[in-house]
Amino acid sequence: MRNVSIIGVGLHPWGKFPQNTFVELGVQAVANALQDANIKWQEIQAIASGIYIWGGNAGHISGQYLAAVFGETGIPIINVYNACATGAAALRTAYMSVASGQVDVALAVGVDISPEGFLSAKSDNPRQDRDVLRWRMVGMPNPAFWALECRKRMHKYGTTAEDLARVKVILSQYGVLNPNARYRKAYTLEQVLNSPMVNDPLRLFEICATSDGAAAIIVCAADKAAQYTSQPVNIAACTMGSAIYGDPTIRISALSAPAKAEAPMLSESYSASQQAYRIAGIGPEDVDVLELPDNSSWHYLQYLETCGFCGEGQAEQMVREGQTQIGGKVAVCPSGGFSSFGEAIGAQAVWQVVEAVTQLRGQCGPRQVKNAKVAMAQTYGLMGNSATTILTV
Repeated sequence: MRNVSIIGVGLHPWGKFPQNTFVELGVQAVANALQDANIKWQEIQAIASGIYIWGGNAGHISGQYLAAVFGETGIPIINVYNACATGAAALRTAYMSVASGQVDVALAVGVDISPEGFLSAKSDNPRQDRDVLRWRMVGMPNPAFWALECRKRMHKYGTTAEDLARVKVILSQYGVLNPNARYRKAYTLEQVLNSPMVNDPLRLFEICATSDGAAAIIVCAADKAAQYTSQPVNIAACTMGSAIYGDPTIRISALSAPAKAEAPMLSESYSASQQAYRIAGIGPEDVDVLELPDNSSWHYLQYLETCGFCGEGQAEQMVREGQTQIGGKVAVCPSGGFSSFGEAIGAQAVWQVVEAVTQLRGQCGPRQVKNAKVAMAQTYGLMGNSATTILTV
């Protein structure tokens, strides 16, 4: 297996763009990545593209639609879907195609057009929707699952309303500095605590919105990266994880969980992270920048523990002491996180890596993590899909 570097990254800003198709969003992200890598479209030798079902039937072959705009060159195009880890699956596919020696340069792209309000299923076959209908009809959109887990945490560890609100306050301070963020407003603790209750104990400002967006990454054999850029970023690990039997997490699309835990919470993310540490030859103590999936304030706290940055029940103390802020033990979501961007299922895992690359290049201005050498991006998805990417310079 060859070493692989990232030579170009590109984004379409997050938001809601009702007049645009996913193709228009993706084209901008890819064009920006090509420019960033100083590479021509004709030099791309493989494409891996991902999108969620809200892209419609065309989304099933999103890679071909993007290639049709730039020019069809006959190269292999793979379309992937892995719930919220879709973008990470696209990146891993591109990474493996280069690491294996099949190609020297590959493109990974994630795009998303989200619905208004909560995510739901979309299918022409009601039999395919049976499981989804079961949990949607009993009033269980995504925030309800997160709220159930948050209640468990409050009971077990004494998490307070202020702890949850503090997460939003920290992330909003970064989001206001990120030109690609959808929400660019700094909040006070009082403002967050006064926002409407959505699913007790989670308030409106403590859960992420659904957004549209696109992100693209160009990877290259490490020994050829200098041909394109003076700032290559190395992929030290690019892993996928799935759920482990006995995981006590109340999983989205299910209505129950094991009464006795026999595996770590969010075991798919635990697995992906542990694989990544082993492959990269590092531990969480070596990570300078961490982009985790802060779908809610509960996720932010739980993922610090799931990924090994602290012990069980210790995340709140880390946050209170400022250890997760820039200048602390590990800078968590200096991008502003999902809290500032919103959830764009097909694109978000690629976007996290783009943000990590930008940090390692030292290009983040007032939200730059000083002397960042190691960055980690972690995302998870429906029914036990998870991915971890570790980058180094």
